[in-house]
Amino acid sequence: MEQQTAQVSRFSESETYANHLFQDPPPRPPPLYEEYRERERHLPQHNLSLPYPDGSHAKFLWAANHGSNFGWGNYMQEMVLNAYLAYAAQRSYVFDNYTWDRDGPEITSWNGKPIPARIPLSALISGPIIGGFMPDKDVPRAVSREYFFSICPKPEIVVLDTRQIQKTLDPGSSVSEIIQRWVTKLQSIESPCVELARGSPALFSYEITNTLRVLDVFPALSHSPILQHFSWSSLVLDGFYRNLEYFMTPSRYDEPPDTIEAPSLLDGLLVLHVRRGDYETWCNDAYRNRMSFSGFNSFPELPDKYTPPGKKHSVSDSEMTRSHCLPSIPEIAQKVLAVNDPHITRVYVMSNAPRPWLADLKRTLSAAHDWIDGIATSRDLELSWEQKFVAEAVDMHVAQRAEKFIGNGFSSLTSNVVMLRMSNPELDASNTHFW
Repeated sequence: MEQQTAQVSRFSESETYANHLFQDPPPRPPPLYEEYRERERHLPQHNLSLPYPDGSHAKFLWAANHGSNFGWGNYMQEMVLNAYLAYAAQRSYVFDNYTWDRDGPEITSWNGKPIPARIPLSALISGPIIGGFMPDKDVPRAVSREYFFSICPKPEIVVLDTRQIQKTLDPGSSVSEIIQRWVTKLQSIESPCVELARGSPALFSYEITNTLRVLDVFPALSHSPILQHFSWSSLVLDGFYRNLEYFMTPSRYDEPPDTIEAPSLLDGLLVLHVRRGDYETWCNDAYRNRMSFSGFNSFPELPDKYTPPGKKHSVSDSEMTRSHCLPSIPEIAQKVLAVNDPHITRVYVMSNAPRPWLADLKRTLSAAHDWIDGIATSRDLELSWEQKFVAEAVDMHVAQRAEKFIGNGFSSLTSNVVMLRMSNPELDASNTHFW
């Protein structure tokens, strides 16, 4: 299965953020997020005089081989696992930008649209991964790549080619087995400065995260600070606050901000993740390559399963895969009615679909059921110019807190939402579904 997954283009599972600019941007340069970069430069742990485990006591792990030129969904999956590896090895995680183009101008283009080549991670998330509070007294806080290179001159950096360690593992090793092997290696290195060589294969690419091999790490990962203290950036949360009317009942607007900000349940909300755009062609690849649901979309506790078709291709098998990957409006309505209950009063559709298509979907859902608090979509959101380029994260914040969620089992964006939902004890796995 891993080999079949590897054959699919890197754009297959890429939640390409250019495809997710839900509101058509006006002709102006994309934001560069300089104030976020500046805050990252001045994190308090960027100080060698700090006491243990920070300062001169800290050891670091810089994954120079992290992915680029793909979307936030894939990037986030790899980032979380790299950060967890650093945590397990008691090293400071060296974070980098969310990277489209590693080098060159700050503005690049995708599909004819200008986009930021590199978005500072603090514009998307907060928490230990981006240098926030680390509750473990033996693990140093995360630092920026810029700081890492300021205290780790290149001659002093131990550069590891991941192939040298990976070849000591079985080809089908699980993520837990990979992490344990790497923890052993990293803890044997005295040097504080360790880098995974840029030209070597990533440890946690989508060839692994798209498979069941990722599931065994979840119990430890979900109880670690990496997920326990994961949150979204102030920019993303502000996008959520700006649009509260679409996500919760007006009676909750006057609650204390910390109550709204916490990852508590959004009562009565059903969120749908509906992919269009590149999926209109990519779903054919999913069928031809007999792909399964993405790794974290395959928890045995989840009610909806998917078995890839056999080696013999048929029209019925192709149609079956399409219904899971690219459901039609009638199929979406049918699934929504199947999982609905009287407690659900509103629907939010996170989607990159065109406005006319979403208008048709809203009409169909409205005709099928009386949603007391209405139906909204990603294109209804009022977002600032900076928020438009991190709009996926706003949607993910809503989806992880929804009372019920229906996602796309092939999608890495859905997979990240499911990972966050499964780590929230308030949410029952039976309320997370797939097309």
